[in-house]
Amino acid sequence: MFRVAICEDEKVILDFESSLVEQWSKGPLCKGDLELDTYISSEQFLFESEDKAPYDVLIFDIQMKNMNGMELAKTLRNRGCDSIIIFITGVPDYAIEGYEVGAVRYILKPVKEDVLNGLLDSAFEERQKKAEDFFLLGQGSDFEKISFEKILYIEARGHYVYLKGINFEREWKSGFTETSGAFEGKGFFCLRRGLMVNLSHVARITRTDCILDSGESLPVARGVYKELNEAFINYFKVQ
Repeated sequence: MFRVAICEDEKVILDFESSLVEQWSKGPLCKGDLELDTYISSEQFLFESEDKAPYDVLIFDIQMKNMNGMELAKTLRNRGCDSIIIFITGVPDYAIEGYEVGAVRYILKPVKEDVLNGLLDSAFEERQKKAEDFFLLGQGSDFEKISFEKILYIEARGHYVYLKGINFEREWKSGFTETSGAFEGKGFFCLRRGLMVNLSHVARITRTDCILDSGESLPVARGVYKELNEAFINYFKVQ
């Protein structure tokens, strides 16, 4: 599901932009797999979107009353939002300020369908590629995207899998073999049965321990040191 939100304080323009996005979604990339939300103000966006799943693309009018689109974008970035942001404006003077929120996509009013379609195409392809860098954790009907680069290690704990990340932890009921397949080819190494470490967070290796950049130490199985050492060296050779 490709999730898009539009925030525009002029209802007529909001409806027009929505129709363009919906029409684009019927094309060969999205194939109708779109979830579109609209908001009439920055304040409404902040209030109503807080508990929703992250958006792939945010389309903000810059010149809105009260909190404008640029201020809204800065607020979201400070909260850790990594959505692609497309600004729509009638004044082409915000480019430098836009770099502060990682936005280099601007559309001048009036919005042209081909221009918006081109940006949505590139955004869709970018998010599809980025999706490969995330572990999708499903628990019941809830799903969470977790960046592989933020995961320190995963470990089997009885009938559960424990995931240690940077400043967060997760644990869910699952077989370790079933879960570990998603980590193959992502820079993880099996230190022993039921324990995989992210090589990008390894600071030092001894014959008995693998010390992470967080200071935590993980046990290394007997006979694994040489293979671990080679994997560690090769990993950083290609980075």
